[in-house]
Amino acid sequence: MKNRWLRLFVNSKWAFLVCLGLAALMGGTLSASAQSYPDKPIRFVVPMAPGGAVDIVSRAVAHALSKKMGQTVVVDNKPGAGGSIAAGFVSNAAPDGYTVFVADTGQLSINPFLYKKLPYDTSKGFVAVTDAVAAPLYLAVNADLPIKTVQELVAYAKTAKEPLAYGSVGVGSVHHLGMELLVSKTGIKATHIPFKGASQSAVALASGEVHMALSAMPSLKPLVTAGKVRILGVTTPQRVAQTPDVPTVSESGISGFSVAVNVGFVLPPNTPEAIVNALYRDMSDVLANPEVQTQLTTMGLVMLKSNPRDYANAIKDDADKYRALIKSTGAVAE
Repeated sequence: MKNRWLRLFVNSKWAFLVCLGLAALMGGTLSASAQSYPDKPIRFVVPMAPGGAVDIVSRAVAHALSKKMGQTVVVDNKPGAGGSIAAGFVSNAAPDGYTVFVADTGQLSINPFLYKKLPYDTSKGFVAVTDAVAAPLYLAVNADLPIKTVQELVAYAKTAKEPLAYGSVGVGSVHHLGMELLVSKTGIKATHIPFKGASQSAVALASGEVHMALSAMPSLKPLVTAGKVRILGVTTPQRVAQTPDVPTVSESGISGFSVAVNVGFVLPPNTPEAIVNALYRDMSDVLANPEVQTQLTTMGLVMLKSNPRDYANAIKDDADKYRALIKSTGAVAE
């Protein structure tokens, strides 16, 4: 009996030492991985088609980050299903820092409450790195309509024989829910027509396929300059510095109306903290680069920069807000 307990003790001791060795080896591997990161190309996965605010941010940051890291940063557009296709792709990717989701408020804080089924486990979430910009949304109409103010739009919609059509970048997007909020606050009737991206929605607005839309300035600016689209108001609580003459929708008579799209960078679940921090440091430098800031702010975007913890908290706060809005509007997506 004595020898048996001795053997168990020795075996247990060796098992313990082996476990310690494996833990040290894994820790060393993760540490070495973080120290060498990045040693191969990085992929930015974009949930929208080329041309919109998220895509523009992705390409500006990818170009500058590639220079700083000395590695190629590829932009991969995967539009569809309100960004859920891209979200699923990233969520199921290896948590090694080489697949980065350039996400907006829709994918991070809306889709989990909007879709009955998603191609990934929403309980795992994503690992926040940093936000980049806020894309103020502008309420715009086709320039051929006899509408120059928000109040004129409301009056026109209430007397129209058929409900006005509005475009968005997809069911459940901020663009969609924001218009539904406008509809509920004003009592007008409107028909939703979703598109795969902001540029497609804006083109539909310019052609008259839809009458109105909420969209970010990068998609609207060339169409406004061409006289195809007219901006009525901005959806932020205060006026935007880049467009000081554009009134807020709230001050135009729709009290308390406020929605915006925040764009940021997240990683697959379980990405090691060391890699998150390494990417955050380089991202911070890139977002502070005057050339990058000029490129983005001239497009009507507002610069943001939060550390991983603060960005994660911001995502949660948005989720709480949009969960309530989705419940009140009854919005649902398959």
